[in-house]
Amino acid sequence: MRSLRRIPTFLGLAMGLAVPAVAHDYGYREAGSLVGVSLSVGGRSTPLLAARDGSGRFYLEAREGQSYEVTLTNRTGERLGVALVVDGLNAISGQRQPGSAPGRMYVLAPWEDTVVRGWRSSLSDVRRFTFVDERGSYAARSDKANSKMGWIEVVVYREQRRAVSRPYPFPYQPYAERPGADDRGREEESTARRAPAPPASAPAEGMSRDQAEKLGSLGYGGTAQAYPGTGWGRQTYDPVEIVSFDPQPRAAERVTLRYEYAPALRALGLLPPQWWARDRLQDRDGGFAPAPRW
Repeated sequence: MRSLRRIPTFLGLAMGLAVPAVAHDYGYREAGSLVGVSLSVGGRSTPLLAARDGSGRFYLEAREGQSYEVTLTNRTGERLGVALVVDGLNAISGQRQPGSAPGRMYVLAPWEDTVVRGWRSSLSDVRRFTFVDERGSYAARSDKANSKMGWIEVVVYREQRRAVSRPYPFPYQPYAERPGADDRGREEESTARRAPAPPASAPAEGMSRDQAEKLGSLGYGGTAQAYPGTGWGRQTYDPVEIVSFDPQPRAAERVTLRYEYAPALRALGLLPPQWWARDRLQDRDGGFAPAPRW
């Protein structure tokens, strides 16, 4: 099977830890075991919030207009294939991810990490992952909206014929940018990106979210404009090469992330309440001079 691998000028290496590192008192920096998964939004690391229903998935905060990146870290001594699925679409092919087949994948060498910045538009470029209103998402604009809008899935496959395991190298060297790999496309977004979004009255497929009744009380109303999606952002230079990789028929690991706006995460009990969110009428009952003790 032909898959993609980032062209290395040097290898980005990562510690092979199976336990996620704590980034906040309410979140984790990474998820995943065979492949570590972490995200940055607007250039800053974002915490992953564990779901409270025991499903094993994680939530993260979406910020409209901000681009985001997904860092994938191979924590093993073998090559692994990784299918990244955003809003139900394969991030390389842009097609709906088949349930029984791996689809197109990125291949990570032993102990290697890589940063996936967007939808793959060629072997040399991507279109940045950007949080937008769900109606303006790449999936909706391509008539591929589905029940997994708002999901980021990382599906890991082992190789059919495993190569000899490579021991963890020393010293540790984290991922760093390649020289000259900064954005080549600072130009305006394409005309396709500026095309009008579907009308608000148009029915949207897969608009359900956890505890939708709570979100409705916050003014979300259950319509398409209530939720974030991933848009087709600016062009960025990000070269890869095609390699041969024969995956095993079944996935070895699956990491599921859900992104929502902050009010939705608070309604789900995953973010602490805002410190200024208090009852002002109740405040009026206090603040007076207390009676003397004697």
